Amino acid sequence: MEEVGKQENLATDELPKRKTNLGKEVFENVAPLSVDIGGSFTKIVYWRPPNPPELPDYIIKEFQDTKEAGTFPLIPDPSLKIHLAEDGRTDGTLKFLKMPTGKAHDFIQFLRKTKVHQSWGLRKTDEVNATGGGAYKYADEVKAKLDITLKQRDEMRCLIRGLNFLLLNVENAAFTYDTKLDRQVFTSGAESLEKDAKFPFPYLLVNVGSGVSILKVESEDSFERISGSSLGGGTFWGLCKLLTDLKSFDEVKEMTLHGDNKNVDLLVGDIYGSDYSSMGLNAEVIASSIGKVATTRTDIKPDYKREDIVKSLLFMMSNNIAQIAYLNAKLYNVERIFFSGGFMQQNEYVWGRFSYAVAFWSQGKMQANFLRHNSYLGALGALLTDLSKS
Repeated sequence: MEEVGKQENLATDELPKRKTNLGKEVFENVAPLSVDIGGSFTKIVYWRPPNPPELPDYIIKEFQDTKEAGTFPLIPDPSLKIHLAEDGRTDGTLKFLKMPTGKAHDFIQFLRKTKVHQSWGLRKTDEVNATGGGAYKYADEVKAKLDITLKQRDEMRCLIRGLNFLLLNVENAAFTYDTKLDRQVFTSGAESLEKDAKFPFPYLLVNVGSGVSILKVESEDSFERISGSSLGGGTFWGLCKLLTDLKSFDEVKEMTLHGDNKNVDLLVGDIYGSDYSSMGLNAEVIASSIGKVATTRTDIKPDYKREDIVKSLLFMMSNNIAQIAYLNAKLYNVERIFFSGGFMQQNEYVWGRFSYAVAFWSQGKMQANFLRHNSYLGALGALLTDLSKS
């Protein structure tokens, strides 16, 4: 494993484990981009050839300085770009963009005006692979204004296809989180393959969106949904809005940095006065989430702020989901667990809590794994859909 303090250190990736002709396949067979149109964000994966044509300055300006452009926030993720290589030669680059789905109409107008989606590729872009609910919602508008057909692709299949591609081809695509050092520890796929020829299969993918879906992945072509939960990211956000006056998820994330769950959670130490050693429970273990607020004991007087409530809710959701994931891994005899979804996005406290919970329930035998390209699995899988047999 390689420890890296900042993700930006891994801005350039190669495909070292298997030969790929992906750039050529994309160039000749499909549109050079795909989209995953979710409820909050639209994610775009596009292929840029080795020697791309020059684009007009106003297009570059739209991509680089969206504030000055004043139309919509098109946010590039340069640290996630993937350089494709074939026989030592560059075969183009996969790049990643996202924008608020609420700006989809503006983006369609931008494409209609600039025709940037026609700037490279052997043929006219008349079909684009798309996944997510917006692939259906915006299909008629895209067809009418851009003369492009959105080819709707199954969301879960795209998710798995994108993840398998990354795990099998891209170094440092996954990482664990060291809770003691508070840092990401990137996993070398090449080293994992040397140790286990079947890597990464089988594994569980726990996708935490508004709710939770748990999929068991046996191979590149075989997977099934084995479990899930209605308690997910949407539940966390809903409870935060009900119990505090917070208006945005950014405010919630900020609160998780400062809150102290001990002010609202009832701990083992609150009940026993110390560790419950015979059961292997230390005094800091949560016995009842938000339980301190409900207690009638005179020796415990809750004194809490809204950030304490948010931190408690975060721990409650993370512990619950991680336990369900561990129990399914145990039930189906799977050792690897990958977590994905909007709830996981760039949140060190979430990574840390899931890592702690999986280690706790498995008694240190399993680790929680997270993904650098977490937001883009569906869009990447959609791009690869017509190339899966190749």
